[in-house]
Amino acid sequence: MPDMPSLLFRSFLPRCPMPMTVTVYTVPNCSSCEAVKRFLGSRGVPFTEKNVREDPAALAEMQARANVRIAPVVVIGEQAFYGTFDDQRPLLEAALRENGV
Repeated sequence: MPDMPSLLFRSFLPRCPMPMTVTVYTVPNCSSCEAVKRFLGSRGVPFTEKNVREDPAALAEMQARANVRIAPVVVIGEQAFYGTFDDQRPLLEAALRENGV
């Protein structure tokens, strides 16, 4: 059984949320893909970019996560967003707010 001081110490530790992971699935020469990357960059959001045209594994991963075959797809945590940047923007803003960004 832990002693009383260690129990008290643990009860006052801040509850830190899990780090947010962001993946952007893109294709070359895609204006919405570029707009999504600029949007995330302007907010200081780190992301991993995966080119689905050049990487078959990334395409399969995107399809499994979002059930679509068209880029851009943005995955924030477990939420997937797809469509044009204009369609995604309000949803991305809300998802980022939910994650404290």
